[in-house]
Parts: sequence; structure tokens; C-alpha cells
Amino acid sequence: MFIRNSVFASVFLFVTFITSSIAQSTCVPSSCGNIQEIKFPFRLRTDPEHCGKRGYELDCQNNQTVYNYKSRKFYVQEINYRSFSIRLLDPSLKDQKENCTVFPDHRASYDAMTSLIFGWLHVDNDINYVNCRAPINSSRYIPTSFCRTNTSAPNSSFSYLVIGEILQASDLAGGCRVETVAWSAAPGISTNKSSSLSTIHQALAYGFELSWRLDFLCRECEARGDDCVFEDNNDVPTCRHYCKEDTPVSELSFRCKVEYYSVFVLAYGGIGIGGLMVLRFLLGIPILIAVVVWQCKRRNLSTSDDNGLGDKASSSEQNC
Repeated sequence: MFIRNSVFASVFLFVTFITSSIAQSTCVPSSCGNIQEIKFPFRLRTDPEHCGKRGYELDCQNNQTVYNYKSRKFYVQEINYRSFSIRLLDPSLKDQKENCTVFPDHRASYDAMTSLIFGWLHVDNDINYVNCRAPINSSRYIPTSFCRTNTSAPNSSFSYLVIGEILQASDLAGGCRVETVAWSAAPGISTNKSSSLSTIHQALAYGFELSWRLDFLCRECEARGDDCVFEDNNDVPTCRHYCKEDTPVSELSFRCKVEYYSVFVLAYGGIGIGGLMVLRFLLGIPILIAVVVWQCKRRNLSTSDDNGLGDKASSSEQNC
């Protein structure tokens, strides 16, 4: 029954894969606004259901390609299928002001998106919105004013933009705090290079990048229930098979079930063979003794018949 069910499951997965491949080959790329090619794994909401992959659905709103993550909306600026990357933009950062810096709509929430389908993040430049109680004389702190005062900082505070990752309070000047963080993949800005306010505004309007490389390249490993591993910055994934001990047997893959039951077969098989050998030893000794005694008696009887009753001394020497 187990083998029959396993064969049926394998045939079902194969037929599903072939059907999915044929269905995807019939999908025509879509377009919306400046994104002229929307294809697998992405799909527009209005595309046929068999096109694209679950979790990669985009929407076309007012001729603008939009990616929705839970209740958050991001504009799609670019999709690069060769590098498996998508560039997104917080809607509020699309039009920056000259005299102030616009806050992002989704404050410090970009990192949560990487747990969905974008397993790898192109680590971009962190642009920190910082308020300080006193002026800071440092080229790293670019003076600005925030266009909306939705912060807890007092009105007398001094506002700055700081490029680079800030992990703890000691990374900031005294009396300063980070209000929020935005990401940018724009070239030309870095922690080692001084930037002007207009350059940072352009970087904010450029957007940030996420990658679906891990999800795409590892799809074959995941379909087989294996772990996907990249070694030494290699672009070719290695599928590694692990059977987790805390997984119920009913949820194990076919390979893990074979390994699981083979342990019991070997264990009980070894016990059975060992038991048979012990039983053979215990029963074999009495049987062997009985056979030897029987043969001795038979030999003695045969000797007695040949020599007669008068030759007792000779026959006694041949007794066992």
C-alpha cells in the first residue's frame, strides 16, 4: 500500500509539473506604465490565474505598476529578470521637495518584506532621518528639515540625514536619535563619500532593490523537500537532503520515509538474525549430542553382531 501510494504521488507531481509548464508557456507578458514586460514569476492581477507564481502578483493602478505587501503599497520602478531583482519605491518618496525632506509612508518596515518571497536583499544605503537637540558639525550629518512633523522630537530640534547603518546609540552623536530609516539602491552615494541634500533626495526617489534569486533558483530543491545551499558565492545552488527528527512521519518526503523505515528494517532484521543464531546454537548442541550417542550405539550393536557374544573384550574397546 505504501509503495502504491508513493508511486501515485510521484506520478501526480510529475503530471502537475508538466501541466504547469505548458500553462506558463501559453502566458503572454503584460505591461503597465513604464514596466513593459511583466512575466513569470510575476503576474498582473488581471492576468489568467495560471500565469505567474503565487506571491508575485502586481497591480496596475492609474498606469502605475504597484506591489502590495499586506497593507503597504510600493511603486515598481524596474524589474530585472537577468539579476532576479525588482526595484521598489515608497510612494511618498516619489516627489521630493527642494526645501524639506519627505518622510516615507512605511517607516522602517522594508526588512519585513524579505521574509515573504524576496529571500535575499541587496543591502543598499541606509538613509537615516535623525533629530538632534543641538547642531552637529560633521560632514556625515547633512542638514535638512522634515516636511511633516510626525515625530516625537521637539520643535527646537535640528534635523539631519545620515547615510550608513546605525546599529546602536553609540553610532550617533550625543543628543541625537533616529526617527526612521529609508533604503536606496541609487549609485553614487555611500558612507565614504560626502553627498549633498539634493543628491540624497534623488537617491530617495530612486528606490530600493529586492531579489527573488533565492526563491527562483531553489525551486527544484524545495520541490524535492531538500535544503538549498549556496557555497563560496557560487550562483549554482546545491540541494542538500536532511530528514528532521521532529517531523511527523506522515509529513516526511518519500526519501525520508524510506530512510525512516529502513532503520526499523535493519534494526529488527538484525535482532531476528541474531535470535535465529542463538536459537540454532541452543537447539543445535542437544541435537548434536543425541546424534553422536545414537551413532555410537548403532556402531556398538553392529560390532556385537559381527564378532559374537564370545569376543566381549574386543567389542568393549570399540565402545564410544
